[in-house]
Formats: sequence, C-alpha cells, structure tokens
Amino acid sequence: MRNFLICLSLPLILAACAQTGAGPAGPDDSYCARADSPICAFLNAPLRLSGGEVHLPRRPYPFQPLAEELRFVDRGGRLWIAPQGILTDGASIPPALVRVVGQPRDPSFAKAAAIHDSYCGVGNEDAPYYHTRSWKETHRMFYEALRVGGTPDMVAKTMFAAVYMGGPRWSMTRRDPVADPVVTGDRAVVSSRLARATVDNPQLGHIPVDVLQARLARLVARIASEGLSLAEIEAQVDGEIDALQVQFPTSISDSLSGFVAEELGRTREPIGGSGVVEPAVSTSLPAF
Repeated sequence: MRNFLICLSLPLILAACAQTGAGPAGPDDSYCARADSPICAFLNAPLRLSGGEVHLPRRPYPFQPLAEELRFVDRGGRLWIAPQGILTDGASIPPALVRVVGQPRDPSFAKAAAIHDSYCGVGNEDAPYYHTRSWKETHRMFYEALRVGGTPDMVAKTMFAAVYMGGPRWSMTRRDPVADPVVTGDRAVVSSRLARATVDNPQLGHIPVDVLQARLARLVARIASEGLSLAEIEAQVDGEIDALQVQFPTSISDSLSGFVAEELGRTREPIGGSGVVEPAVSTSLPAF
C-alpha cells in the first residue's frame, strides 16, 4: 500500500488496505479505473507548478499556479483542460470535510485536483474553463482522474463523496471552449454557487461542521463495508442533503451571508496582505 495512505484517517487506511487494486466492479465498469487504461489518460504530464504561492481567504492550504497546461481524457473521450496559470491547492476537498477524509496532499492526487480546480476551483472564476460543464460531470471526472492517477478505489470514492457532498454546485454553465471553440468576449460568470467558509456547496454552508463530518463519516463506513458504486454514493449524499435541509432550514439571511462570503473570497490577495502576491522562497518546478 502506498505511503500516502498514512496521512489518512485510520478507518480509511484499513478500508483501503482491503482493496485488491482491481478496478471497480459492477455499475462502475464504465469508468476508467487504471493508470494503463486504453481510453483515459493524462496528456502532457507531469504536472508542473510555479514556485510562487497564493493564499486565499478561508482556504486551508496555499495555492500554486500551473506552470504548464495539463489535459485529461475521460471515459467518454472528452478532453478536460487545466490551462497554464490556474490555481490549485492539490486537495479539492472542502475544508470542513478534511477531518474525515484526511489531508490529501500526496502528489498522486495533484493531477486530478488540478483538472478539477480548472472547472470549479476557488480563485479560477475568470479562467477559460470555469463552470463550462455541469457540477455532476465535473465531480465524476475528478473520481475518474484519481483512479487513472493511481489512487485506490476506496480512497478515490471517499474523496469523491466529500467533493460531491461539500464541493461546489452551480446551476448554469458557460460556453464550453472545447465543445464549441467560438467563445464570446464576455466571460462573466453566472453561477448559483455561494462560497462558504467551510464548504462550497451552497445548500450546506449554514449547517454545523460537526454534523457534516458525522454524516460523511457514516457514508465512508458504508462505502467500505458495502462497496457502494458511484451512483449509490450520489444517491446516499443526495438523501443526506435533503435530510439536513429539513433539519436545518435556511433563511434569506443565510443566502445573503453566503453571497458576501463568495465576493470576499474572489480575491487572490494573501490573508492580511497588501494585495501583492509574494513569491515563495523556492522557485523550483515540482513535477508530479
């Protein structure tokens, strides 16, 4: 078992150790699940990051810009692009749910996270591919990219569950420059997403963190014991969100506070900084 598993919580370690390394079975057969998949692949790898760090408000890790473009081909043959200059923190896990999932900072996650961040990551709102595909297919791509990158199935599904539950959701998409290269000059983002301090899903921003963590931990246990498919994980998360919304109804003030949080979170200014992004001491380009 690879060394990065030691950074995850004990239940996840034990569950991952039970995996055989084979691809997902049954309903998940349609997903690419190996680094040597004949369909899915990362193009122009390895991932290369610039040496400068960017600190965004309320995010647990520093971000780095991509030094070179990275591409990923999914099971349907669709191309996903993380262009040079977009920001990635190498995690893609909502801050509130890191306690359950662990701190996924291993290089094996970095390529999948960079592609995912290109389409919905904080700090990339003005990037060319941001919100150009639906939130569901973007999160599913993240799972598939993790598997192709070598992440064991149990770990990949746990990370997918966290992103599907607490990650960003948006109701409208922008023109997709891959599917339709005729892109208008207006790249204004039209989105229903309200970034919160602990989760990016606007439906959950008002719910206590310990409640979210308990619900996700229960789901992770079911993934380990029952071998849930991606579709089953989605159904379980959707049910949990419905139940939480009944238990913790929202109000107009909740929505307004979420909007303010999003507007404050758009800046790339370091926390408490002067507006100038200070480069890190090291200027090397790590390759993952």
